[in-house]
Amino acid sequence: MMFMSLKDRKEISIFCCLVWFTLCVLTGCSPEKEEVHTSAGQKPIAGKSSYGEEERVLSGFQMIGEYAAKPYAIVGTNPPSSERGSGKKKAYLTFDDGPSRQTKHILRILREKGIKATFFVTGKSSPELQAYYKLIVNEGHSLGNHTYSHNYGYIYSSVKAYRKDTEKLNDLLARIAGVRPDIFRFPGGSDNHLSRKAGGRHIMAKIAREMTNIGYRYFDWNVSSTDAAAVTLPKQNILASVRSNSLGKNQIIVLMHDEDHKTTTVEALPDAIDWLKKQGYQFETLSKSSFVFQFLHPPG
Repeated sequence: MMFMSLKDRKEISIFCCLVWFTLCVLTGCSPEKEEVHTSAGQKPIAGKSSYGEEERVLSGFQMIGEYAAKPYAIVGTNPPSSERGSGKKKAYLTFDDGPSRQTKHILRILREKGIKATFFVTGKSSPELQAYYKLIVNEGHSLGNHTYSHNYGYIYSSVKAYRKDTEKLNDLLARIAGVRPDIFRFPGGSDNHLSRKAGGRHIMAKIAREMTNIGYRYFDWNVSSTDAAAVTLPKQNILASVRSNSLGKNQIIVLMHDEDHKTTTVEALPDAIDWLKKQGYQFETLSKSSFVFQFLHPPG
């Protein structure tokens, strides 16, 4: 039996260390990152962290001056000129991601102000939250589909996945609220960049075409409250965004969020409504026959 000297063992150890170091440099090995989950329980796309995908997507839009840098026009029932054209001023308030603990406060404010809004909801398992689906409908508001899971990595992986997740939510809404919405909003909007990581460069166009062909209509927004720019954005920032982004527009679809941590959105809502009323806006709910704003026009 052969025994290595202490010197030989040291030389072998040094050699092994050098080999390991070289491999790490070449392959970029690093400790595995802890898996992050959003507040809704869905897994974000690999490589992304922080508290929620939509906040990153939407706050990114606002940093370039809302939609001035986005080359998409208004399409749908009304022609592009309708946004700034003559006629009645109409405001469509929309709330994404609910129901949540804030839903009851939003509904109370809408009731007190005598106006109706549109809620783009997601799937909830809690009976307490599910009850809001029916309450929203009973109080005269519109329900829109915002996917069941709101999981970017899954819903944007394929056309089939998006349609399946949408129909799963509609099945739930039909059972609880007695309605199957034919309007929806893409998580992150119809031109979000995260979808490309899940399903490729053209995935949004493919999904938009499929959903339109089977009878759905999707809505983006032309006024953002920017309440997604932070976990909880100051009330005055939200009000300032609604005011500045509404200027010069006769028909506006206002984006807000209905989530547990959006307390300042609730605080800003009464003042935002009052300001819009003073500007002459009438409030309506979205439907397939209403004004439409889409970032991405689905190809025929």
